Amino acid sequence: MARVSESARLYAPAERVWEAIGEFGSIANWHPGVLACELDSHGTHTVRKLDVGADEPVVERLDVHDTRAMRYSYSLESGPLPVRDYRATLSVHRDDGNSCTVEWNSEFQPTSDDPGEAVEAVRDIYRKGLEHLRFTLGA
Repeated sequence: MARVSESARLYAPAERVWEAIGEFGSIANWHPGVLACELDSHGTHTVRKLDVGADEPVVERLDVHDTRAMRYSYSLESGPLPVRDYRATLSVHRDDGNSCTVEWNSEFQPTSDDPGEAVEAVRDIYRKGLEHLRFTLGA
């Protein structure tokens, strides 16, 4: 099982950052690699379909959403990433009144011949998202 963890300290209140990223369907507003996001509810599950400019969309299922703790976890159902059994968590941690740390981590099984390729692909997604979030919020 591979693990990826990235974090970024943002100079903005945690509540402001959570407001920007806390909705499962808001990722297209702050991640430069997501061109569009479509939400769909299937009974008790919420699924987002992400247009990332690939031949097939990325489809992710929301597993846990905890507004009070400022975090959500989701699983990959399908998409172009060379992984399976992918589960990730995005969370905001208050550092003080004017700053916070955003953490994005995951566990998955690489499916490519080179496991490092999958790890770097996921790491790149997280880094670009966190960097653009900082830019978007001016934090």
